[in-house]
Amino acid sequence: MNNHLPIHLKAARLRLGWSLDQLAAKANCVSKAMLSKYEQGASMPSRDVLLKLGQALGVSPATLLTETTVKVDFVAFRKTNSLSIKEGHRIQSEVEWRLRHRWDLMRIVGETPVLRPLPRLGADVASLAEAHASSLRLEWSLSTGPLSNLTNLLEDHGVEVVVVEADSAFSGISAWVNETHPVVVVQKRDKDGARQRMDLAHELAHLVGHPSAETDEEEYAKLFAGAFLFPESAVRREFPVRRNRITLAELKAVKSKYGISYAGILYRLKELKILSDEGYRWWYSTGAISKKELADPIVPVETPSHPIRLASRALTEGLIGLKEIAEGGDVNVDDLKEQAPKPRSSLQQKFVQMSHAQRKQVIREEAERLTAHYNNHPEDILPDIVDGDIN
Repeated sequence: MNNHLPIHLKAARLRLGWSLDQLAAKANCVSKAMLSKYEQGASMPSRDVLLKLGQALGVSPATLLTETTVKVDFVAFRKTNSLSIKEGHRIQSEVEWRLRHRWDLMRIVGETPVLRPLPRLGADVASLAEAHASSLRLEWSLSTGPLSNLTNLLEDHGVEVVVVEADSAFSGISAWVNETHPVVVVQKRDKDGARQRMDLAHELAHLVGHPSAETDEEEYAKLFAGAFLFPESAVRREFPVRRNRITLAELKAVKSKYGISYAGILYRLKELKILSDEGYRWWYSTGAISKKELADPIVPVETPSHPIRLASRALTEGLIGLKEIAEGGDVNVDDLKEQAPKPRSSLQQKFVQMSHAQRKQVIREEAERLTAHYNNHPEDILPDIVDGDIN
C-alpha cells in the first residue's frame, strides 16, 4: 500500500476547502466512508477510482502517490477571531501542499535544501526584541539602512517564503520543515508591499525569538518587525528630535525608503519616545492612518524567487511539465509557457519520477553500456572530419 496517498489526498481536499461529502459528490465514484478510509491509510483505491479522485481534485494520480519526506510544524498562526476554522485548515493544507511540492522539485533537479540555522534568542521581556533585531542584522552583515527586498533576503538565508491568497482575517504563519528549515507564510497583497514586509518580519520574529511564558509573544514580534525593517539608528537619523505631530509627507518618504507601513513607522516613533502619545493617538482617532495606508501603495509587492527558479529549471531541462507545475500552486504557469519543452515520452516520465541518486545510477549504467558497445563495434563511431572530406 502507498503510504503517501493519505497525506496527499487529504491535503489536496482540504486546500480546496472541501469536506469528505463534497469530494465524494465531486468525484462521484466512492462513498464518504471509503474516502475516510483512504485518508486514514486503511484502504487503497483502485486505479480507476484514483484517476477520478485526481480529476475531481485537479491533480494527477502520480502527484497523489509521490513519495514525500516533508513534515511541517507550525509555530505561530496569526489571524483575527473572524477567521473560520475551515479557512484556517485550508490555509495550513495549502502551505503543506506547496512545501511538499517545492521539496519534490528540489529532489527532481538535484538541489539540496539550504540549511542556514537561525539564532534562537531568549526573551523574558518583549522589549528585548529591539536588541534581537539588531543582532540578526549584524549576523547577516546588514547595515542600518533600508532592506531593498526582504523576501529575497530571507530566501538567501535559507528561509522559505510562501505567499497565499486567503481570507483578510489571516496575516501570517511561521513554521519549520523537518525541524530544520524555517518557513514564513504571508497573505498575498495586491498593492500594499509595505504591509507584506511587516508580515514577513513579524513571522521571522516567531522563528528567531524564544520569549518566556510570561512574555507577550505577539508584542515581541511586533517590536522585532519594526526594529528589523527600521533600526533605531535609522529612526533617529530620519527624526532627530521629539515631535508632537508627524506629517503625511514624512510618513510617505520613510515608507518609500524603508518599505515599512505607516502604522509601523508611527509605532516605532511612539516606542522610541520620539512621537508623543497624543500625536500617535491623533492618527488613529481620526481614522486617517488606515485610509492613507490603502491610498498610498508606494512599496512594490515582493514575490518569492525560489519556487520560480526551481520550476523554470525543472521545466527547461525537461524534467517536469506545465501541468505538474500548476498542480503545485506556487507559480503562475502563464509566465513559463514559452519555456515549455515538448511533451515527454513514457520513459522520460519514468526517469523524472526517480530520485536524484536513482537517475545518476541510470546515467552511469547507460554510459557503461555505450562504452562497451563502441569498444566492441568501433565502426559505429563517427569518423573524424578533416578539411577536404566530402563523404
